[in-house]
Amino acid sequence: MTEGVIPVHVERLSGEGLTTALAALYDAPQEAVAWMADACTAAWVAFEVQPGEDGEPREVVLGAAGTRPSPAHGSELLGGVFSGPLRDAAALALADAARAEVGRVYVFADGHLFPPEPFLELGWGETGAYRRLEGRVPYRHVSPPDGVTLRALADTPHVARLEALRTYEDRIGHHAVHEDAARDGAGDFDAHVSVVALDDQGRGVGVCRAAVEDGRGRVDAPGVHPLWRHTALRSALLNEVNTHLRAQGVTQLSMDSWGDTPEELAHDLKWGLHVVDETPLISSP
Repeated sequence: MTEGVIPVHVERLSGEGLTTALAALYDAPQEAVAWMADACTAAWVAFEVQPGEDGEPREVVLGAAGTRPSPAHGSELLGGVFSGPLRDAAALALADAARAEVGRVYVFADGHLFPPEPFLELGWGETGAYRRLEGRVPYRHVSPPDGVTLRALADTPHVARLEALRTYEDRIGHHAVHEDAARDGAGDFDAHVSVVALDDQGRGVGVCRAAVEDGRGRVDAPGVHPLWRHTALRSALLNEVNTHLRAQGVTQLSMDSWGDTPEELAHDLKWGLHVVDETPLISSP
């Protein structure tokens, strides 16, 4: 147990305890957040001690967080803090406990579960963002670079799917790819609309997953292997997915991105999409 100048205490938390806390923080059923707790290597709860009505002290939970490893960026802090006068102190106390055990961490500083201000005041820096972009399904014909073939995810071998999905792993906001992520239907994406890029050796070097929901396209921003990021492969993947969407009569889409570069954002804006939601990713020094 630790205690600072402000009476915030932090203790280790079990996986079951983290599931319960996440359900309360996200206002969601426990079964909907259990996978998040399972992905964490360690977890903590922040609380204060208040006098109870019977004169006995009682612990009031201020927040909870778990560390979800991110291959190139330490760990993401999943969870957050409840609103109240000790919100900032609780957020920092949880981050301190996590950093003491795993080192570098980052948060999705949405201003609700994790407020950005106390972290920025301590020298943490904005290192990326989650964004949702929306707009009409763009038409920009872009061919894949020489040596690359585009193929529907449904027609791609499992090993190449995994290789393609792992092209995201060096980006902040992304995590180690589990085998299950390569199966048909993973993430509720459509394997016939989603597209994989294969090099001349049949290795997965890029991916863009998509689905049609309620008549609209739902797209994840493309992942591209670092060795191919200087080419037009990202644009070619988007173009191919957009072609599949248009073939189904889809005229509107939303696209989620994590850790995309300013250049990639500029590209998507130039294609006519616009940002409707943005959450900064703030990393410890």
